[in-house]
Amino acid sequence: SPRPADLGLATFLHRLLEETSAHAGLDRLLASIVQGAAHLSGARMAVISLLGEDRRELEVVSVYGAPGAIHGTRLPVAASLSGTVIASGRTLRCADTWRLRDSARAAFARRNEVRGLCVVPLRGPEGPIGTLAAAKSAPWQCTVDQEIVLKLLAHVASVAVQLGRHRAPAPPLQGLAGKERAIARLLIADKTHKEIAAATGLSARTVGHYIERLKLRCGVSTMHGLVGSLLRGPAG
Repeated sequence: SPRPADLGLATFLHRLLEETSAHAGLDRLLASIVQGAAHLSGARMAVISLLGEDRRELEVVSVYGAPGAIHGTRLPVAASLSGTVIASGRTLRCADTWRLRDSARAAFARRNEVRGLCVVPLRGPEGPIGTLAAAKSAPWQCTVDQEIVLKLLAHVASVAVQLGRHRAPAPPLQGLAGKERAIARLLIADKTHKEIAAATGLSARTVGHYIERLKLRCGVSTMHGLVGSLLRGPAG
């Protein structure tokens, strides 16, 4: 007979399919996936991070079971555990991140109360596009079954992200003008705050205010969500 864990996974995937069929928003789907990843793997928290266009940074776009401050955080690919997964394309399992020899990665893990960790890649047609991480605040060795569940959910997340990116019926930057439009164009081109400030003649702080206003207008909380919304065309 099926194990309770198998039934739980089947029920969860059925609910995800219903949400997808009902055209639920990407943010809602990713929120369901990180919640399911945490519960089904027995982890304390789960996080989805997506790779930027320049492939130098990952942005945390969906979080479950972790401090809200993590949401929207940008992580350098060259100096983060999720970045290691992006570079290798392989799962990373670490029973206790606090014992890492890499002091920067260990310090980041301590700040976020992460010890046991499993990170799997979200794969796109040309390589990894992000990661799904599950973690505990105590040492934890992710089992093979738990890793399989995370990989399955990562695949669902990857498909959802790619479908979301391909839906852009409205002209880019619709309803924007002046400085907002100029900043939006540069954001779509994956420019940094500093580069946008230099191009527009504004201070980095003022650029930040414009970006926060654009997020509020578009109803999103992360840079990834903002760029996606700008490409679809925000409401006027």
